[in-house]
Amino acid sequence: MSDGPTCKCMLSFLWTNALVVGALVFILFSFIDPADIAIVLNLDVDEGIFRIKAYAFTFIFLWLMFNASTFLNCYFSRIRYNKLAQGK
Repeated sequence: MSDGPTCKCMLSFLWTNALVVGALVFILFSFIDPADIAIVLNLDVDEGIFRIKAYAFTFIFLWLMFNASTFLNCYFSRIRYNKLAQGK
């Protein structure tokens, strides 16, 4: 038997994290317009393109952070479970 997570398990983590992050990005950008941020910072960018880039960057960044958190939680809980199973 393998101690590592299965591919099916890994994909379920990635998918559920994407759903949660998608909801968070939706809620976040319901209150904040990236085009307004570009205007306040006097950025010389097309507002529409900047808006899409901000949505994509925020989604990818949050998704990577949520995945890191999930995988670290699984890793440390597996270490703890293995130590308890060995009686240490």
